[in-house]
Amino acid sequence: MATVAQMISWAVKELESSSETPMLDARVILAHVIGKDPVYVMTERDVVLPRAHEWVYREAIEKRKNGKPIAYITGMKEFMGMDFRVSESVLIPRADTEVLVEKAIEILKGRKEAKVLDLCCGSGAIGLSIARFISGAHVVLTDISKDAIGVCRENAVLLGLEGRTDFVVSDLFEGISGSFDLIASNPPYISGMDMGKLPKDVADYEPHGALYGGEDGLDFYRKITENAISRLSKDGVLIFEIGYDQGDEVMEIMKRNGFKNIQLLRDLSGRPRVVFGELVPET
Repeated sequence: MATVAQMISWAVKELESSSETPMLDARVILAHVIGKDPVYVMTERDVVLPRAHEWVYREAIEKRKNGKPIAYITGMKEFMGMDFRVSESVLIPRADTEVLVEKAIEILKGRKEAKVLDLCCGSGAIGLSIARFISGAHVVLTDISKDAIGVCRENAVLLGLEGRTDFVVSDLFEGISGSFDLIASNPPYISGMDMGKLPKDVADYEPHGALYGGEDGLDFYRKITENAISRLSKDGVLIFEIGYDQGDEVMEIMKRNGFKNIQLLRDLSGRPRVVFGELVPET
């Protein structure tokens, strides 16, 4: 049997050629395997691991060595300061998406009640975060994938949001009724050309149905924008996450469909990340 320190040392050597953060990966995965906080594996270095934990850890490190994302190994990913359950049926929430959530919260802040629709919800990171930070919001979360909706429901339970959320297996607006103050979406937006350039950990593990947005990557922006007009309330807002090179195109799609006050936001790296606009009624 090996100690925590010995197993970490072994894992780092295994991961050096395949990961940019071998030490961090080794610690996070071991903490998950033994059910402890990551700080534990940094401070309790001489603790001897049970043989069963050692076997599970070796298997997990092998998966990571082959490119499997840590979030899919641990089944969890932090987003907006909360832990979300993930599986290979949903995309892993990214920190860049927090730009969208923060803007949505800003837009809805101060409203006593707000109806929100999260299209292509995946794990529910966007819609559930909005519900968590806007106490008066009721959020409908939809996805074409039944498995994704299952993960989303689990996260709603984990976050104590069952009472203010509804879940619908739906192809975009199919099966959705009523109007909404805000429609948010991080839709599939990878173009045909870029699908062939995806990093191995994305291409081999994340669901392609949640990535491919048509040959030019804009199919879902067109469909959602055209149909959102009849689903938004007066002065309602449509907000998208976009690809780094899609800002101008998505803004033009929204403009052609009558949206006003269209703006683009950048992420922490300075890349275009979010486009949103208002549906202002004709006077």
